[in-house]
Amino acid sequence: MEHQENKSYQSQWRSLLAPVRQIDSHIETAVFNPARSPFVQDYDRILFSNAFRMLARKTQVHPFASNDHVHHRQMHSLEVSSVGRSLGIMTGYFLKERNDLPDTYTPEHLGQIVQAACLAHDIGNPPFGHGGESALQDWFKDPLNNERYLSELTEAQKLDFMTFDGNAQGFRVLASLENHKDQGGLRLTFPTLASMVKYPRSSLDATKLHSSKFNFYQSEQQIFNEVFTHLGLKTETGYRRHPLSYLTEAADDICYCIIDIEDALELNIVQFNDLMSVVAPVWDRLGIDITRLDAIDSNRRKAGLIRARVIDLMIEATCNVFKTAYETIMDGVDVHVLLDHIEPDVAAYMDNARKLFFDVILKNHSKIAIEIGSYTLYKRMLDTLIPSCHQFISRQPLSFRDVQVLTLMGMNAPTEKDDLYTAYMRVIDFITGLTDRHATFLSTQLAGITQSQ
Repeated sequence: MEHQENKSYQSQWRSLLAPVRQIDSHIETAVFNPARSPFVQDYDRILFSNAFRMLARKTQVHPFASNDHVHHRQMHSLEVSSVGRSLGIMTGYFLKERNDLPDTYTPEHLGQIVQAACLAHDIGNPPFGHGGESALQDWFKDPLNNERYLSELTEAQKLDFMTFDGNAQGFRVLASLENHKDQGGLRLTFPTLASMVKYPRSSLDATKLHSSKFNFYQSEQQIFNEVFTHLGLKTETGYRRHPLSYLTEAADDICYCIIDIEDALELNIVQFNDLMSVVAPVWDRLGIDITRLDAIDSNRRKAGLIRARVIDLMIEATCNVFKTAYETIMDGVDVHVLLDHIEPDVAAYMDNARKLFFDVILKNHSKIAIEIGSYTLYKRMLDTLIPSCHQFISRQPLSFRDVQVLTLMGMNAPTEKDDLYTAYMRVIDFITGLTDRHATFLSTQLAGITQSQ
């Protein structure tokens, strides 16, 4: 049989890895210093940003956990970035073997891009995580609020609020808000921005697809279009995912599938036997000496050993899937979630992990009670902030209370040049920028409850 050469995608990767940034209203190519690439600079800009620092006091799964070993969003993001770096470098060597990696780049550069994207992947999450997302959505969906405050907006603008998504907020923080407000944000390279995008569509397009997941608001449509057009990811019908975004998503899945169980073990929500049942399908591949495991004196240390081996296995399995799906991805076909195509025993492990997460961990009563309470918290903040912003933009007389509300919003307060949509986006920016504790404290103050000195 005649040998068939691999199809070359080197020219496509040259576009996909272009180290360009938005500076104010124009695009510039970054200086490519071999000792400190633009992608390392991306990582540093994210790491030292205020938005990333706030993740240390935001819920991963368990709000207000008193156990210091339980993950918060920042620690989760750092761990995901570590896994993402390995996935990116291994993929880089695969591209090099195929001669698809452009001469300017090394496999480590792909690791740097994925590492930076992973570090930023949760940066738009609001206080109390997915519970906070739902509380925001439901406030704007309320018929009374919808009619009173959203009637002047376009359908696409309304959906940005009614289907609020932390992914879109994260893109907004990075591309518009942080550091250079309304002038390019953190000014990250386009490959890093695109590699954190799982759902390359607007809220309106997502709704048409009967999906609730999207990655950019109307306010970021222009910069999103510039990023995806410049990288060659714009299609006749919309946008396609950056190939490295599949690795960012996989790194997140790899971490939460095992680490959320480890946290639940710390909080006595699950038992060690539950963890062993979850990893049973891949146990023989972990290479753990059961005698050595039994000799370890704490479940925390046992879980740590298992977690390390599971992550190592998952990194290798994910890279194998990427290699198998590589040409399909490069030809622009959406393979949805990379880990959906993983080998059967690893898939069985992930199914076990998800079942335990959804059936047991997410149903913990303490967690549920706090999430229910977060609805009251969000309602109180939105009931205060949105009416004052509406009054301001409508050029109606402002009460003393309205003036104080706008003062409270600080740099997020709407300006004279803002329209109603932008003013509401400023409210979202203000609220999602709060930590869990700050949001709780602020809500308490707005209720007129003060602590005695």
